[in-house]
Amino acid sequence: MKKFLLLTLIFMLLLSVVPALAANDYITVVIDGVELVPKDVNGNIVRPMLTKGTTYLPVRAVASALNLDIEWDDSTKSVFINGTPEKAEKTDVVNVYINGERILPMDVNGNVVNPILKDGTTYLPIRAISEAFNKEVSWEQETHTVMLTTPPVKGFEEGKIYAFVNKASGKAISLTDNGLELERFYHYSFQGFKITPSDTDGYYYITAANDKNFDVNGNSKNPGAKIITYNKGTADNQKFCLEKTEDGYLIYALSSLLPIEDSAGVVKQNEKRQSLVQKWDIVEMIFSREKKTSSYMLAISGGGALYDRADGLFYGYVNDGDPEAPCWLLTPNADGEYIITNVNTNKSLDVANNSKTSGDPVITYKTSGDANQRWIFEKQDDGTYLIKSVHSNLYLSIVDNTLVHAELNNAYKQSWTVSVY
Repeated sequence: MKKFLLLTLIFMLLLSVVPALAANDYITVVIDGVELVPKDVNGNIVRPMLTKGTTYLPVRAVASALNLDIEWDDSTKSVFINGTPEKAEKTDVVNVYINGERILPMDVNGNVVNPILKDGTTYLPIRAISEAFNKEVSWEQETHTVMLTTPPVKGFEEGKIYAFVNKASGKAISLTDNGLELERFYHYSFQGFKITPSDTDGYYYITAANDKNFDVNGNSKNPGAKIITYNKGTADNQKFCLEKTEDGYLIYALSSLLPIEDSAGVVKQNEKRQSLVQKWDIVEMIFSREKKTSSYMLAISGGGALYDRADGLFYGYVNDGDPEAPCWLLTPNADGEYIITNVNTNKSLDVANNSKTSGDPVITYKTSGDANQRWIFEKQDDGTYLIKSVHSNLYLSIVDNTLVHAELNNAYKQSWTVSVY
């Protein structure tokens, strides 16, 4: 059964985070800035527990706070997180299953440490809990507070522009006259957003082209609330966690801890569920189109533009009598690869016959999205681009007035300018 990233390390036990306390001392637990009020299945308050110098937390309370499914099977004394197994083992100790597979929690010395069952509540060491939910753990001695925080997302740079593309629909979050909606991803400027750290660790402001932030409408904590853009502030309903999983990002506000999704073309928050409508690719936008009527012109540096007409590809100087032929759409995927499609013919640049031989032709062909139609733009110091085929690792080139893919060669025309046309 497929594992999710936030659960793969759940039972690696790390000790000595919380110093020993007196028996009557209470420990407060704060998860991403929100104090946890731990309750059992009946709604009764349950406290963290100190045993042999290690602090244990109630598993159900933490999982519920993070909107994860958890079940208890009394017949086998088992805890099920995110799904049930085909068959649960019955042993002398409490068993814990993640995505249907039994996990054996171990300490730093490799010794198995059994979960504790007390008064109907299952407890796990606090550091195992932090690893389970991909949280960093820290201890504040003065207030006896354990803080679990989402670690900062790596790879997002301030000043860069990113698009949010839904894994289920393939559409991008777009700023429209009706608010945030999902539209076909054409790299429009209104589909680009800035991602900047907030004053809460692990949470970000997401700023649209109108210079307003993503915002949970009305500061709602309820499923179904719309995500809008609103004047920049510092409230929790404008702080979003970008949690990377193995099949895309989960995005949720600090105020509600509910993930956002593509809800029939509208951006809303909803209860967490195992669906790609709640998973997102976050794509850096290298190029930005100002309006839907614009496209790109690809031109050899110091030379003519690339055309596609009924009689085939050629390059030459822009001609007013052929307004669509030099217009190209650049459609990216999550890996930073592009399909290059001509507006005039609706065909895409294609390495002919899946060749990997330097000097063989590049043509236009019906769009498939296969590797021989995907290209990587490598920006050079002078602002021009080398355009490399994903399929062959050779570069888009003009050789003897013919468009080919070829090895880098100073004798070839291989440096391209990319401009809105």
